[in-house]
Amino acid sequence: MRIGFIGLGNMGEVMAARLLNDERLSLVVYDRNRDAAEHLIKKGAVWAESLYQLANQCEIICSMLPGPIEMEEMTTGKEGLLKYLRSGAIYIDHTTNSPDVIKYIGKKASNEGIHMLDAPVMGDRQSIIKGVLTMMVGGDVKAFEKALPIMEIMANEVIRVGSLGAGCISKISLNALSMSTDLLMAECMTLAVKAGVDLAVLIEAMEKIASNSEGKFDEDARWPATLLQGKFLPSRFYLKLAYKDYRLFHELAVSNKVPARLVSLCEMETLEALNNGWENHERTITATLQEERSNVKLRYENISS
Repeated sequence: MRIGFIGLGNMGEVMAARLLNDERLSLVVYDRNRDAAEHLIKKGAVWAESLYQLANQCEIICSMLPGPIEMEEMTTGKEGLLKYLRSGAIYIDHTTNSPDVIKYIGKKASNEGIHMLDAPVMGDRQSIIKGVLTMMVGGDVKAFEKALPIMEIMANEVIRVGSLGAGCISKISLNALSMSTDLLMAECMTLAVKAGVDLAVLIEAMEKIASNSEGKFDEDARWPATLLQGKFLPSRFYLKLAYKDYRLFHELAVSNKVPARLVSLCEMETLEALNNGWENHERTITATLQEERSNVKLRYENISS
């Protein structure tokens, strides 16, 4: 089977390289900058001079581009990919993309008998080289199942998360969670270090805490056991104690002249929850304030270990 890969930048080049490891496949590559493909060509990839040449040879085509603008231009521009793909082909976009762009292009593809999947990834160049990559896929089940063996060569975890566009929705949301956690961590750690804790000791403590919790999101973890089931009594950790800890953090931050904008927002949310009379409830009840503002209930009882 011939697989096409478009976009050989920082991520695309190493993802495409993993496809070369499978002897059952032949790889056809294209990038605006031919130099980006040299390493892959030396390892056995076939260079396509144009999108037409690539599309004419391949049953499954993948792309990994900088963003929505580049991806939309590549697919629907004057010499765009959709013009040349054959009916029945599967097009997988790995770009961290706009769900609206994905759905728009997916509709155009469907009108031509082309199956489209959006499959953005959680990971970076180094994790891909190590064989650690999570791919979240949106699209038709049959197209997903047909393309799954190809995606599994590039990623050790491939998860279908819903219809077309759901992959990008999941990636955008989880990426924001990860990046925001980094910023919160920076606030908390700068305070601890400025207040006198050795950074190496602090990191060791964090690692031990993470090791003890094993990072599992199972039925015993706090969210699945409380918020996701809407059960906040009996409390595992009183909301009033969470607020007390936030106040202690705030006092320490002020005395050490450490800005803590993000933690202060969390403290304010907790105070609002306290004012609702929830002081003896589980601290995760604070998240129901966001549920109410968003008109969304986060309830799911089938968490498995």
